[in-house]
Amino acid sequence: MKPLMTDRVHCLPNDIYIVTTAAGNVLVNSPPESLKFLLAQGLPLPAYVILPPDAPAGSEPSSRGFVRRGINYASVEFLIYANFFGQQRRMTLITVTAAQARRLRTLLSETINGPAALAEWPGAWLQQECETVAFYPPLGRAPTVDDMVSIVALETGGGDLGPVQIEYDGSDFCFLEHGVEIARLPAVINSVAHPLAVAPPRPLVRQTITLQFIGGSDGFDPTGITTCFLAYLGAGQPLLFDAAAYLNVRLAHLGLSPRQLDLVIISHLHEDHIAGLPELILTGGKRVQLVTAQPIYRSLLRVLGAMLDLRPADVAELFDFYPLDPGQPLDVHGYRFEATYAVHSIPTIAVRVGGIGYSGDMRYDEAWLEHLHQSGQLSAERLAALRQFAEGVEVLVHDMGGGAIHTTPTAQLLRELSAKSRRLVLAHTSRQDWEVADELAGRVEVAVSGHVVGLGEVVADDEQRQRFETLTICPIFARLPAAERAELAAQCAVLTYPAGCTIAHEGDGSDGSAYVIHHGIVEILVGGEPVRLLGRGNSLGERGALIGEPRTSTMRAHSEAQLLHIAPDLFTGVARRLGLHDAFARAEWLWQQPALAQLPWATLLDLALDVMPRAIPAGTTLCRQGELGATGYLLVSGRLAFTGTTTGTSERSGDCFGMRAALRGEPYRMTVMALTDSIVWMIDAPALQRHYLIYPDLLLHLQTIDRSQEW
Repeated sequence: MKPLMTDRVHCLPNDIYIVTTAAGNVLVNSPPESLKFLLAQGLPLPAYVILPPDAPAGSEPSSRGFVRRGINYASVEFLIYANFFGQQRRMTLITVTAAQARRLRTLLSETINGPAALAEWPGAWLQQECETVAFYPPLGRAPTVDDMVSIVALETGGGDLGPVQIEYDGSDFCFLEHGVEIARLPAVINSVAHPLAVAPPRPLVRQTITLQFIGGSDGFDPTGITTCFLAYLGAGQPLLFDAAAYLNVRLAHLGLSPRQLDLVIISHLHEDHIAGLPELILTGGKRVQLVTAQPIYRSLLRVLGAMLDLRPADVAELFDFYPLDPGQPLDVHGYRFEATYAVHSIPTIAVRVGGIGYSGDMRYDEAWLEHLHQSGQLSAERLAALRQFAEGVEVLVHDMGGGAIHTTPTAQLLRELSAKSRRLVLAHTSRQDWEVADELAGRVEVAVSGHVVGLGEVVADDEQRQRFETLTICPIFARLPAAERAELAAQCAVLTYPAGCTIAHEGDGSDGSAYVIHHGIVEILVGGEPVRLLGRGNSLGERGALIGEPRTSTMRAHSEAQLLHIAPDLFTGVARRLGLHDAFARAEWLWQQPALAQLPWATLLDLALDVMPRAIPAGTTLCRQGELGATGYLLVSGRLAFTGTTTGTSERSGDCFGMRAALRGEPYRMTVMALTDSIVWMIDAPALQRHYLIYPDLLLHLQTIDRSQEW
C-alpha cells in the first residue's frame, strides 16, 4: 500500500516523522540528533518512539541491525533524558521485534548506567563514584534504564497505546485511532542523512599544537555540535577526540577525509560522544585505530553489537584497539598517552597527550571533590590524581556543561583551572557569553564549532603537498607509486565550484576527465534524488572517462567544493598504468549487484582491480577443507558444491567462499568443487587484507554472503 501522509504527520529531514495521535506524539525513526531537529522546529517532545526494523541481511554494505549506511537509527538517549529530567515522564520505545527490544535495552544500559556486571568495572570504587555523580534526589539513587523508559515490541503487543494502535505490515507502519487509519509511513530508510549544523570552514594555520573543534556544545543545543575536536601535533596527521554525529560530512566541511585521521580517542560512551563512531568505522574508508580504557572498550563492543546485531567478538574485528588504562601509559604512533578515570556518571577517561589535556565530561569542583573524599566516596589517591591531572599541560579542554553531572563554572574555578595550563578551552557548553576576568583574557576560550586553538611555532605546509595528500587518500590513485603520484599532483588543476553549483548533469557526455574532491562536499543525485554525499579523497567521473558513455548521475557542490581536475591525457596514462580498462567489466558486474549498488562506482572499480577471473571446468576443486587458506572465491556463473561446516550447492551469482580463511591465513572450513563449468573470481590474501583496511563496510557484507558461514 502507498504511504498515507495526512495532516497528522510532520516530516523532518533524515526520514524522521512526528505523528500526532490521541495517545500523544509518536516519533518514527530516531537517527542521531533527532532531539535537536525537534527543538529547532519548535516541536514538542514525543511520548513514544518507533524504531525501524532491522536492515535485511546482505541488503547493502554498512547497513545492519538498527544501522543504515553507518547511521544508527536507534539514537534515543537524549530523547530519554529530555523526557525524564525535563518533563518528569517515562517515555516508551517501540521496536518491531522482541529481539530488537532486548538489544536496545543492552545498548541503553551500557550507555546510561555502565556495565551491568561488577567484574566489568575497574573496581567497585568507580561504580560507586559514578552512582554518586548520577544521584537523582527524587529517586534517592541513580536512575536506571527502567526508571526512564519502557521498551516494548510490536510483535508482542507493544503497539497498543489505548485509543491508538500501531501495526507493522512488513513495509509500512500503520496508525489507527479508534479503528480509523490516520497515517501510514514507510519503514524503509531512503534519505541521505545529514546534520542540522556543520562547523564553518576556517583557515587552519598549523602550529606545534593545533586544536580544531568540530563542535564544543552539548546534546540539547539545536544550534551547536557536541564536543568533538581534532588535535594536530607537529606535522602529524590529526588525532580525533570523541566522535560527533554525522562525522564524515562534518569532516568534509573542514576539508578533511576520515582517511586522514591517525588515532581516535573515546572518552566515554554517552551518545553525544560516540554517535559518529559507527559511521566512521563502517564508511570512513580506513580501519579505525581506537584508543580508550579496556572497560570502556568492552562496553563499546556490546553497544555496537546491539546496534549492528553482531556478537561483540565480531564487532572487535571491525577496528583496531589500543588500551589506555589509568596508570599505564600508552606509546603508539610516536605519541605517549596518559589517562585517569574522570568523575562522571559512567566510566570515563581524562586523557593527556603531547601537551594536550582533555577531561572528557569530568565534573570538576575542588570543594565537591573534597566533600566526596571526606564522605568516604573518593580515596585520597583518587583525589590527588584528579587534582594533578591537568597540571602543566599546554592546553586544557574542559567540560563546563553545568548541572548535576558536569562542571559548573565560577570565576574562582576558571582561575584555578587556567593556572594549570597555558590555555583553557571551555567545552560541552552551549553558552558563548562567559565573563572572563581581565587577568585571564587571552588564556580562556570557548570551543564553538569551527574554533581553532594554536600554540607554538608555525608548521610549514604548501598546496602541492595538500594535492599529493588528496591523491594519496583516494584508493584508486593511491595505487600509483609515490613519485608518479607527486608528478600527477603537480600536473592536475584545481577547479572551484560555489555551493549549489551543478558540476555535471546526469546524461551529459563525459569530457574524458576524472576528478578527485580536494575540499568540500559533492552531492550525487540519480534521477534527481540524492543518493550520497562525498568528501575529500573521493574520485568522480572515471566510468565516463573510461568508456565515453553519458554520465549516470548528477554531481552538485553541496558546499563550496574544490576538485582536482585530471585531464584526459593524464587520466589515459593513469588508466593504462593501473589496468583500469581491464577492470571495467568487473566493476560493472559488481555495480549490478543490488547489495553493492549504493557504493560509489570508484569503490567497485578499486575492488575489481584485485580480482582475477578464472574459468573453472566441471569437477575442479577450488579449495579443500583443512588446507591453509590463501585465496577467496566469488561465484559469477555456474554451479558449485560445498561440504564441511555446512553442505549444499550454489548457483547464485555473488556467493563467496573461503574469504575469512584467506584473510586470516586459517584452514578452509569446507571443500568447494565446480559441478558445472563455472566462472569464479579469485582474490588473494594480500588483496583481501588491503580491502579489509580500506573498506571495513565490505567486511560486514561478506559476513552475510559467504556461503561457508565462516564469519
